[in-house]
Amino acid sequence: MIKISDISLRPKLTLIILTILGFFLRLIASLNLDVFADDMLYASESAGIINAGLLSTHSNPPLFFYLTDLSYKVFGYSTFASRFWPLIAGTLLIPLVFYLTNILTKNNKLALASSFFVAISTFLIRMTFTEQSLLVLFFVVFAFICGLKYVNTGKVLWVYLFGVGFGLASLTKYSAPFFFISFALFIGYLYERKKTNLKGKINFKNVFMILGIIFIFSLPFLAFNLFIYKQSGIVDVYFSRIIHVDKAQQLYSGLAGQGESFFQRISNPDSYGQYKLPLITDPVLTLFAIFGFYIMFKKKESVVMSFVLIMLLIPFILQSGGSALQKHFAFMPLFLSIPAAYGLIGLKDKIKDKKMMISLISIIFISIILSWGTSYGTPDNLFKQSATSELKSFLNDKVESSDLIILDTRIYTAKNFWLATPNNFILSSQFPDVYNLSLQVPQNTLKPTKVFYVECVIEDCGWGWIQNDQALNQSTEYISNVFSSNGVLLKSINSPKRSAQEIIKGSEEQNVYKVYYITLNLPQELVSNVKNIQNFYFTPYLYSNMNNYLFNYKVSGFSSFIENISLWTIYLAIILSFLIALTTIWLVFFDK
Repeated sequence: MIKISDISLRPKLTLIILTILGFFLRLIASLNLDVFADDMLYASESAGIINAGLLSTHSNPPLFFYLTDLSYKVFGYSTFASRFWPLIAGTLLIPLVFYLTNILTKNNKLALASSFFVAISTFLIRMTFTEQSLLVLFFVVFAFICGLKYVNTGKVLWVYLFGVGFGLASLTKYSAPFFFISFALFIGYLYERKKTNLKGKINFKNVFMILGIIFIFSLPFLAFNLFIYKQSGIVDVYFSRIIHVDKAQQLYSGLAGQGESFFQRISNPDSYGQYKLPLITDPVLTLFAIFGFYIMFKKKESVVMSFVLIMLLIPFILQSGGSALQKHFAFMPLFLSIPAAYGLIGLKDKIKDKKMMISLISIIFISIILSWGTSYGTPDNLFKQSATSELKSFLNDKVESSDLIILDTRIYTAKNFWLATPNNFILSSQFPDVYNLSLQVPQNTLKPTKVFYVECVIEDCGWGWIQNDQALNQSTEYISNVFSSNGVLLKSINSPKRSAQEIIKGSEEQNVYKVYYITLNLPQELVSNVKNIQNFYFTPYLYSNMNNYLFNYKVSGFSSFIENISLWTIYLAIILSFLIALTTIWLVFFDK
């Protein structure tokens, strides 16, 4: 166990500097990065979920969505707000990994080196978009620390905190059990060795307590799936991949990976393609980690090496069976930071020549900075604000609650939802119907309305296939010409063409969006109610029309009691998320 006296002032100051550095790198990412399909969906799905009082969503557990909606209420519907919790969680992982490494190794230098690699990891920096992975890892690593502190001290408080950490992780993302299984295996290994001085006992009471806490925090999404199954015969996306329900399979048939179950994917060798992720995104970290494994083996650091291998292999296998998207494998560079620390310190100890050391440090930092430009599995535009982020900021500043946004249908629908949030909007394909209606209704029902038309200049903004649909392109071009001819061009937004390496490869600029302004006489009642007609990926825009929500359900009697308990569990989880963030600071800097 680490005590405050074991951590001298210099390591603490160095850790503070690393944490601040990591925060600013992630802040830049949160403000600049473009958007992916999933994070646009999560950003728009979060808006209004607190007022809707949903127990879960059809894709993931609810905590991340509630926390993001809370950020909207504090910071507004901005790109920063949508990425606030990944920013905080990703930053706090830096001191948490320092503390975790110190518990495992009792070595400040190794702990600082591991936190250094977390702070500068390309993939972890570029994961600062609207995605749950960093938040679930934050809760998981916090739980790891609590579990290790229990076996080192025997204080039952840490058992409770361990359960809370994994409970919050379970309420955030369905991958949380992968890490729980891994940690259980590691603890089993520790007790099997019987060579370490372990004070905390693993008994039925403690196990039951932990599982009980996790179950309580899992109640919202369990109840949600039970209610929608009883009413509609469906379950959420990931439940359907474990237990195939006919109606759910039909509903989600168009989603990638839905054809195979979790167990089929595990047995399929093609599922394991992300083994290469760390080498592509973080080559410096990976090479040091490989050298570090050699040093750990040579020094017989069996406990630390076992921890790292278990935390890499078990989640890798299980996650590959769940979903093999790169964003789900952020745990790889995170846990590789520990052997990378061994590699860095080991190399430093071997090099005695000062000039060679300076040259080596220069090469390492240049290589790290170059790797920051690698966008594998993450959005592009780390160093320059993306066109979508710039457009979102512009619309937030210009559009008022009574205005109407018309968005080019060639912009991916989830992106349109996010760009419009929380304003009134329609798609360009819906505009002819709205305009024709305005010609048929009495003139006294019409009102001059400020209209902002957003054009996708490159003809395909996120779909990937629209450029081949000439009919859609021509009809949308006609509407765009109407607004460009009669309206005022307010904004033209350029962006570099996407590149796999943003630094080494040159970036050619292209015009992506144009925003036009015009005043039209439109039925005010229609403008005020267009939110109710918008729906994407089974979810109504801002949850304004719950009758248009496929996963809506009705409860009564005991089910109403379960629903209320589940909602209060979510509210408790929100409070605990803030408290755990504060507890992290106390653990690292003030724990005695």
